[in-house]
Amino acid sequence: MNFEDIFKQWERSSRSQKKQNSRFDNLYEKYAPTEEDLQKDEGGAAQPTPGPAAQALEPEDTLDLHGLTAEEAERQVLEFLEDASRRGLRKVLIIHGKGHHSQSREPVLKRVVRTCLERSPHAGKSGRPKRELGGSGAVWVMIKR
Repeated sequence: MNFEDIFKQWERSSRSQKKQNSRFDNLYEKYAPTEEDLQKDEGGAAQPTPGPAAQALEPEDTLDLHGLTAEEAERQVLEFLEDASRRGLRKVLIIHGKGHHSQSREPVLKRVVRTCLERSPHAGKSGRPKRELGGSGAVWVMIKR
């Protein structure tokens, strides 16, 4: 193969890649996320919601933290995530409550859970569950394999 043949092959693949990219750009423009597709993080910034497959999967186990201290909750969450990974679970639900009885501005257990999810090597994507599963008083977590 000479340089001219290599160059022609590269041009063809380059054009094909540009055409494919423009197809994806058109799809994104047509189906761009709306405000309803975004959830707000703790600072109020919009974050894309996890994919529909992760959201649709039902939790395989649940941990309820109501009535626990921050220290007890932290230990339980980390153990729960490790156990879920060991058992081969894909998705779990952690109920932290809405913090109506917290003395600080932010719900204590919600903050503890968020910190645990950031620290745990077993925690993958997470999100707010449907209202009937706890809504803003809970979080679902995908378990990393």
